[in-house]
Amino acid sequence: MKGKIQALEDGDLHPDQVEHIATNLGVPEADVISMNRRLGGDASLNAPMRADSEGGEWQDWLVESTDDQEKMLAKSEENSQRSAMLSNAMDKLNERERRIFEARRLEDDPLTLETLSHEFGVSRERIRQIEVRAFEKVQKAVQASASQQAADRAQAAATQ
Repeated sequence: MKGKIQALEDGDLHPDQVEHIATNLGVPEADVISMNRRLGGDASLNAPMRADSEGGEWQDWLVESTDDQEKMLAKSEENSQRSAMLSNAMDKLNERERRIFEARRLEDDPLTLETLSHEFGVSRERIRQIEVRAFEKVQKAVQASASQQAADRAQAAATQ
């Protein structure tokens, strides 16, 4: 509305302008004055912070809250490597071990020992034993894979 009536200067509006805007929008004049003061004017982020221009620009104080591209790429690559190692390690499990491991360790809402004991027709204790054995197998396979990758990196660095 300020643009339509050519009231683009900073500061308070003229009473005639306030009345015109309030009438067009159907709001109280106090609301127009309040909103005008809250909105203020546009300011450039490239404007100097101080008149002597040695304090830098306003944009220098903006902080990026997300990781930079290098960190995001590193995290992505690490997650891919971990997923690949877990997938390869899970290939070492038989069908029953894999089902129990996935149901107990990888689900957002893990199944209970009771539920799995009914599914496989064995006791809860037997399900727990299978889960522990499957976890140990996966852990051992992941550690071996990580050690192999570290050795490969060291060898590649030594040949360069």
